[in-house]
Order: sequence, then structure tokens, then C-alpha cells
Amino acid sequence: MSFVGVLFALSACTPCGLREACGVVKQADSLRVEGRQYEDSASLAEAYNTLGCWRWIYADEYAHACYYYGRWLRSKDQPIAAMQVFVRATQSATRDYAIVGRIYSNMANMCRQAERHDVAYDVYTLSAVQFAKAGDTLAYAYALNNMAWEQAVQGKKAEAVALVDSAVAVCPRSEVKEKVKESLAAACLYVGEHDSTLYYTEQMNSVYGRMLRTQAYCLKNQCDSAVDYSHKVVAETVNPRYLDDAYYILAYCDYINDVSQLLDITSARTDVQRDLEQEKVQKTQAIVLMQQGLNAKKSPLRRAVTILCCLLIAAILFAIGHGLFIRHRLNRVTRIQESQQEDREVELTKICQAIAHSKNLRGELHWDDYESFCTTCNARFYGLVDKLLQRGLIEREVRISLLVLIGLSYAEMADILNRAQNGIGKDKYVIAKKLGVTVKDLQSALLHIACQNG
Repeated sequence: MSFVGVLFALSACTPCGLREACGVVKQADSLRVEGRQYEDSASLAEAYNTLGCWRWIYADEYAHACYYYGRWLRSKDQPIAAMQVFVRATQSATRDYAIVGRIYSNMANMCRQAERHDVAYDVYTLSAVQFAKAGDTLAYAYALNNMAWEQAVQGKKAEAVALVDSAVAVCPRSEVKEKVKESLAAACLYVGEHDSTLYYTEQMNSVYGRMLRTQAYCLKNQCDSAVDYSHKVVAETVNPRYLDDAYYILAYCDYINDVSQLLDITSARTDVQRDLEQEKVQKTQAIVLMQQGLNAKKSPLRRAVTILCCLLIAAILFAIGHGLFIRHRLNRVTRIQESQQEDREVELTKICQAIAHSKNLRGELHWDDYESFCTTCNARFYGLVDKLLQRGLIEREVRISLLVLIGLSYAEMADILNRAQNGIGKDKYVIAKKLGVTVKDLQSALLHIACQNG
């Protein structure tokens, strides 16, 4: 089977065809632009598997399929599977820098949720590089802000402020300015500047802003305000991290005096912590896979193998194309030769029919007269004499062969050659045997031999 046949076989073995897979990716892109998510998980999985067989040719579509399928896996609390999909996308040959940047952002978000802020910072840096290449200033600014937040939670306020300033300089839009306030508030909170945290979060309407404000009040021992904002957080979110912090502050501030209520909150917090611990374990394993994948991507050996594979595929495709071209040319030449052969056979058949009705054949022809006879009638006759002699026919058999080619009957050949019809029949049998044909096909075989090679 040819290489192209193998590719088609790979496509045919998947439930979702290549065209349908590309259609799924385009539809998911359209929904993302509208702020919605593609919900048909089965189609996403089929598109991901199908485009995986074609990832060297449809690299951009494959990266998009990885992005949407990985996000769906994340939403279903399958971080390890999601990270595997994301890593495969980063190892593809795509040049769609924007989609690679989003994939790195998702990977960094998983590192953040596992509280691996050093790793998250490095991966957010990779996403920022991709967004810069793509020229997406808004996404680049958000990536810089995420880098600033990671520096903030590590107590590196100066670095965080510098990154925030860079984000605003890259894209001074209102949504960016609003978002960087969270990083500035976190930077102040983690270095003990609680008043600055309260200042930055004063106009924030996000749950995370309220959570920062709650923590700042708690650290300033303003328990009433901390409890008030803790209630708001509990009422507005199901995020287990925010709930854990809010329950802790409620218990810390001695807001719950009733023992039963305190036990309920403690139990709820225990459940949340258990879920967080399970999630952290899974995402830690996913981070290990990510680091292995990114290190493998940077490996010179892997890069060399990838280049060799690409060159090999290119060589195979060139060989296939060259072979098809040569085959086409040979087929064309063969068709021309066959057409010319047919034309010559038609021409010679007409000449033979004309000779068969000529009076010049009546009377005895001796072998010495054959050369002039054949040259006079048609050059192909004389060429046939040499060809038949080369095939082992004797002079008597050559004479009979010429008369058979002309189309004379046994009686006419016997009359010309002054021989019995039975003897001519035996000679025809011998001639047919030497030429490897039947007596019935002898005339057509002689016509073919006479017209060969011009």
C-alpha cells in the first residue's frame, strides 16, 4: 500500500472523518469568540483522535482540537488527561501562536491550583511569549498580569509591580487596569501592607477581590468586617479554596458561638480540604507529566528526530509524486505507441486487402522475386521477412507467412506456391507453433509483428 493509502486508511479507521473533525474545530472556534463553550464531548474526542493521525499536515487544527478537548477534560476534573492533551499540542508543529499561548495559560492555571507558583510563573512566561508572537496585546497583558500575581504570592512585590506596569503599558484598556489591581492587592497582602490591599480592593466586584479584602481585615484584627465579607464569599462562590479560607476566618474570628454551628462549619471545611487535597495530588502528578513533556520538547535529540522524520516524510512524498509523474509519462508514451501500432495495423490491413485482389499474385512467385515484391508493395513486408527469419522460420515458411498475412485461402496459396493444400496446412501449424500462437490467431500475430517498432 502506498503512503497516501496509509494516510487514508488512518483517516477511515476513525469514527469522525477529517472533514468533520475540521468542522468541529471551526464550530468550537466560533463559539469561543461568542464567549460560549463547545459542549459535544464525543465530537471533540473524535476530532482530537482523527486530527492526531494528521497532526503533521493539519498541525493548527490539531492544536485547536487539543485546546478544546483539554479544557473539557479540565472541566470534568481530569487534570492528568487534560495535561497530556495540552503537552501533545505544545509538541506539535503548529504555528498558531495564539492557541499555543492559551494552552500554556491552561497549564499554568493547573500549576497555580496545585500551589506550584514557581512552575506556574515559568509556564505563564511561555504563554506571554506566544501571545507576543501572535500580536495579541490583550492576551499578552493578561499573561503579564498572571506572572505578576505569581510573583506577588511568593512575596516578590517589586517584580510584581514591574510586571503590572508592563501589562498596562502593553494594553491600557480598562479591563486590564481592573485586573492588575488584583495582582497589586495580592502583592501588598503577602508583604504585610494590608491597608494598601484594602485600598486596591475597595472598588472590586469580583469574588477574589472580596476574598483579599476579607483576609486583609482578618489580619488587621477587624473581625466584624472580616466576618461580613466571609459571608459574602460563601454566598457567591463554590470555589473550594475561597470557601476554605472563608470558613477558616469565620471560625478564627469566633463568629460562631453555637457549638453545633461550629461543628457544621468544621465538617464543611474538612470536606472542602479533603477535596482540595485530592485535587492537589492529581494536579501535582499532572505537573510532573507537563515538566517531562516540556523537557522532552527542548531535547536536542528529540528535535533531531523530529527533523529527520519530517525529512523522511518529505522524501517519501517526493518519491511518490515523482513515481506517479514517471508512471503518467510512461502510460502516456505507451498509449501513443499503442495508438500508432493500431494505425499501422489498419494501414497494413488495407494494403493486404488490396494485394489480395491484385492479379500480380496469380502465377508462381520464386524466392528471388520476394525482395522486389515486398519492397514494391510495402516496406513493412520486407521488414517482416527479416523478423520471421530471426524467429527461426525457413524460406518456405516465410513465403506462406506473407500469403497468410495478405489473407489468401488455402486454395489460393496452393495455387501460387504449386503445392498441396494439406502441406500448406501443416506448414501453417509449424509457423504458429514457432511464433507461440494458434493457427486461428496466426494472421493477427503476423500483422502485429510486421507493425512493431515502426
